[in-house]
Amino acid sequence: MDLSGIAAVLALLGIPVSVLIARWQMRAGLAQAEANYRASLEAAEAGHRAALEVAEANHRSALALARHQVERERVRWLADAQRAAYTIFQNSLAQFRRCLLASDVDIDELHNAFSELHNAPSIVRQVGPDEVSRIAFSIMRVCQLIEIRVRNESRNGSPLSYEERAEIWRTQVATYRDELDEAIQRVSAALWE
Repeated sequence: MDLSGIAAVLALLGIPVSVLIARWQMRAGLAQAEANYRASLEAAEAGHRAALEVAEANHRSALALARHQVERERVRWLADAQRAAYTIFQNSLAQFRRCLLASDVDIDELHNAFSELHNAPSIVRQVGPDEVSRIAFSIMRVCQLIEIRVRNESRNGSPLSYEERAEIWRTQVATYRDELDEAIQRVSAALWE
């Protein structure tokens, strides 16, 4: 074998070695690419989890804010409804008082004023609370008894004097009315706490 033969044999042996080295390099490159892919995937998943956590936190915060706003609107609506119901009751009671304490009591006007007052506690009960509703019904029942007494006395020919009617109002209704005003103030203050 001459030098060219030896060179040819060495060249032939170099081909499989080159292929083997290229294959090892390819495996190392693939392993590195796989490692890079997994690292990128883990980083993407971590970023996605972080983004989801931020989104969930923002969502919870938005829900809490929305609940707070809805609650404030509910309280505002309830306060308005209570104020309207209490005003209706107070106006009906004031009309009954004007008719009762008129210099000359008109029994029909007093009865009409009581009829209006009779329905007012039911309106108060719809918006509550029970404390105010209970007092409103108590006032209405006392006024009913007063209206019946004034009507009966007038029909019997001995109508009650102004002083007697004023005393009846003062002793039987005025204390309930003060109690009602205090209860309304407590309820109104408690709504906004």
